[in-house]
Amino acid sequence: MLKNKNFLYIILALSLALNVFILGVAGYYGYQLRGFGEDGQWIEKRITRLETRFLQRLDGPDQSFARGVFRERRPELRKAFAQLGDARHDVGTALRAADPDPGTLTAAIDKSQGAADMVNKSLHGLLRDLAQGLSLEARQKISEHIRDRHSHHERNSRHEGDNE
Repeated sequence: MLKNKNFLYIILALSLALNVFILGVAGYYGYQLRGFGEDGQWIEKRITRLETRFLQRLDGPDQSFARGVFRERRPELRKAFAQLGDARHDVGTALRAADPDPGTLTAAIDKSQGAADMVNKSLHGLLRDLAQGLSLEARQKISEHIRDRHSHHERNSRHEGDNE
């Protein structure tokens, strides 16, 4: 009987550990989702993540220069992402309407497209400013990374096309 007790204690401990793990993961992602909807926090996180990913590929003076460019461009990026968030909210509202008005839906989608274009323009402006001041080596690193990402996305889109 003693052997069965030890086995039951082990099973109980493993079950408890699994439950704590599942609750921890659920709590973490719940916290992350809560932060997404809060006032502008998701925008700052997105821009900071973009900056961090970019800066990790640079060294010394190039990294300092890039930090300055990001600092200058941050307000423009923040505004563009905020407009995109507002526009997507408007599209969602128009789509959820019980009897959607085609004019309202079209206007919301056009607003979303304009906001996406503004984000794209802001990001390209940032890249242009960076490219004009970075060393040849840094520009080559960035070019290689963009090329690698582009070929990765091309491969994925071809595989997705095969599945259809």
